[in-house]
Amino acid sequence: MPKKHEKPEVEPRVGIFWLYGRRLITDSTPLSKAEPYGDALTHATGHIDFRSMLQRRRTIPADVEYDEPPRGRVGYDKRHATFFLFADSCIIANPAAPKAIIGTFHLPKNITPQKDAHYRCATLRGSS
Repeated sequence: MPKKHEKPEVEPRVGIFWLYGRRLITDSTPLSKAEPYGDALTHATGHIDFRSMLQRRRTIPADVEYDEPPRGRVGYDKRHATFFLFADSCIIANPAAPKAIIGTFHLPKNITPQKDAHYRCATLRGSS
């Protein structure tokens, strides 16, 4: 039985995110409801579809492309029983951003964000 002042354990989540200006925008699923994708558990909605919904709601401007703001994904590797966090390098370079993502998704604190070819900062796209 939890002690009176202990916080109840919150289930970790998998999903997608953007750093839009200084605002973290997320869409996620509790791990227990995540969808299998090979050896991973993941969130069903992708950045493109979620961006369209955000534009319809006017959360972000209509002319913002899905890959313009820095973005990334949190998933779960079933083989190694670990979470992964893939993100644009400009998110990883900002120490506060990964901390906010880890907190928002209720992930273990020891996760190391990783770069991924899918997630490249808009300012870096033309340079490679």
